[in-house]
Amino acid sequence: MQILVQTKYSVYQKYKFWDIIYSIYPKINKKRTRWTPALGCDGVFMNINEMNNFFVNMKNLSSKMNELKIKTPGTMNVAEIMNRHHLENQHSNIIAFLVNPSEIHNHPEYGSLFLNMLKEKGLGIEGNEVYKVFRENSTDELRRMDIFIETDSDFIIIENKINAGDQENQIKDYVEYVKKHYEVSNNVFVCYLTKFGVEPSEKSITKEQVNILKKNNQFVSLSYSNDVLNWLSQLKVKENEEVLKSGIIQYIDVVKAISNQREVTFNMNQEIAKELFYEYGKLSRYELKNKLHAIYSFQNNIHLTLFINFFRDIFNEGKGKIQLLCTNRTDYQNVNEWEQDVLKEQQRFGVRYYFENGDMVDFFIRNMNDKKFVVAGNNKDWVHYETCPIEEEGYDYAGEFNSWIFDAICDISGWEKDTKLSTHIVKNWFEIK
Repeated sequence: MQILVQTKYSVYQKYKFWDIIYSIYPKINKKRTRWTPALGCDGVFMNINEMNNFFVNMKNLSSKMNELKIKTPGTMNVAEIMNRHHLENQHSNIIAFLVNPSEIHNHPEYGSLFLNMLKEKGLGIEGNEVYKVFRENSTDELRRMDIFIETDSDFIIIENKINAGDQENQIKDYVEYVKKHYEVSNNVFVCYLTKFGVEPSEKSITKEQVNILKKNNQFVSLSYSNDVLNWLSQLKVKENEEVLKSGIIQYIDVVKAISNQREVTFNMNQEIAKELFYEYGKLSRYELKNKLHAIYSFQNNIHLTLFINFFRDIFNEGKGKIQLLCTNRTDYQNVNEWEQDVLKEQQRFGVRYYFENGDMVDFFIRNMNDKKFVVAGNNKDWVHYETCPIEEEGYDYAGEFNSWIFDAICDISGWEKDTKLSTHIVKNWFEIK
């Protein structure tokens, strides 16, 4: 029997069911009807036939999702394609751009509409016009306010939080800085902007201080899911401003994405939820918990298959410039031989690249316990490995792979030109992580 396993870096890969099982636990006996204890979770097991049925159900569900997708109108979002839709700085840039009357959108009323939205939220500002908008305005403590707005009578601090946490006394310091620097007291206001309008933690500002600001109508919590979307929906464009119109539409789409309000996504999730209920809704909570535990355990142990797949793709795309690596061996003549060693050893497996000057760099999984992706080699000058140094026997330097090393990879002389692999490695590695 064959099933389809979907990975995040390869649309669909075909595998035989038993090949997957044996790639994770080679010692499983086909004649047995239960998993070995290693694949269970707290004594929970799943019958082989049940797991088989689970994959078949997932394949059927995937087919139904594909049918729904075909019926869905095509779309495109530049920010999402560039993988910038979830970054706070990018959102702050766009909001500051739209609010700023001096920007090239040529619509000063956008800023006025933003002020009206703040007034409707209960912020006690009196200004009707935006004078200046600053991004990353620095305080005396070298802290940076995400967005700082000066109106004809007010000073507004906007702290933007999408995924990052609060910093120590962050908002408190911002307020004190503005009062001191601009020699004002009562017309300093704070907006705490998050996906769903939550309030700041006491790490950033105490509840007592927040309550004082609220009492004076100097503080509001804003949400992307409601407040920002409502404001964006009010922004009008002229007939000949197609690019501006497209930009606003795409940003509305991005905001809906980060706040889980995209209709297409919602419809997909509804269908998935319905199909799963039809299949498993009649089970008792105990039975359902057992199945979920076993599936979760299987999911954790499928990592080895994902990693092998990942490095095999790199090797194939390297077109002879990349060597396969397992423990200390790199003289593999074919992928199958390497795969068998990886299944046996399950440690220090990956790929090796040699530079023209003889320098060598390895990318590999250290072992299947910690699943660290290590970059290591014999010349530390070409990469700033100090960002995440680790000890690795047999190398002059080693570090755990992270986003900083991406820049180093791109700077390697000849790497991208010769292999076109730096983008592949970084993009796909972070996806399967």
